[in-house]
Amino acid sequence: MNSFSARNVSEETVPYDVDALWEVLTDAKTLQKLTPLVHRITPDGDRWLWEMTSVPVLNQKFKPVFTALMDFDPKKGISYSHDPARSDELVAVDGIYTLTPVDGGTHLSIDIDITARLPFPKIMGPAVRAAMTVVMTQMGNGFARNLDKHLR
Repeated sequence: MNSFSARNVSEETVPYDVDALWEVLTDAKTLQKLTPLVHRITPDGDRWLWEMTSVPVLNQKFKPVFTALMDFDPKKGISYSHDPARSDELVAVDGIYTLTPVDGGTHLSIDIDITARLPFPKIMGPAVRAAMTVVMTQMGNGFARNLDKHLR
């Protein structure tokens, strides 16, 4: 097993107010429904257990499970980091969502960093990172579409 990391930074102004976005981003069941490849999110206080469906990476499929420590700054942002007590998990996700009210909606910025221990040789790093980036982009695009449908 070797560790590989990929990062996705995106931002967009959406035509929804902060309250509506906050309600979605802090409700595990709604996030679970709107986020592609997420099978289940189980909150336990500030620890959220994320269970993914089968995620493709270089013609192999993995079912990642990871625990994130969630830090909610009401209606301003959410930061999350991998639970250090869960060193047994093969995936760690760290990131931040920032919500900024603007005329006609909310500016939403997202910065996500994923590290996964996978059964690929280190020399395959560029291909693995590219595959991880594609999956992250597809998940982000799918979430954006589903969020728009949900809030319309």
